[in-house]
Amino acid sequence: MKDAEFLIEHIYKNPLFKELKSANECRKLVSFMSKTHQNLIAFCYVRGNIIFFALKHPLALQELKRDSSIFMIKDLLKAFVKTDETSIFKSVEEIKFFITNNLKFQPQISKPIKISRPQSKGEFQNFTKDEILHSKFEEIRAVLLARNAKFYAN
Repeated sequence: MKDAEFLIEHIYKNPLFKELKSANECRKLVSFMSKTHQNLIAFCYVRGNIIFFALKHPLALQELKRDSSIFMIKDLLKAFVKTDETSIFKSVEEIKFFITNNLKFQPQISKPIKISRPQSKGEFQNFTKDEILHSKFEEIRAVLLARNAKFYAN
């Protein structure tokens, strides 16, 4: 019986699943980038000798079009090709960025969480031997009993 890794490699080598191998290599390339760059990129793909990066936000376009970012991506591509001679990035000569329109941007509004706890009725035994602590627990009991009396009166 063959293990899953062997089967996945077999699928990637199959010419019918060329796009699957391409998508996997692009995912690996993006995973080698810094976390900030990863958060800006939705996905990437290779067409001919151009690698396209789909960005999540218009400000990501300004960030990634800087020379330092482009040089970083080109260095990653060279390193990727050195490790895998059959990589799809071997023929890449140009890098292009675009903002994808099919991603929906909705600000995430955090809703307040209501925590419902069972209310204490002030029915507990006070086992403390220290007089100060004993008096504090009795004060807490008095507050709870007063609150419950007010709550049940309404």
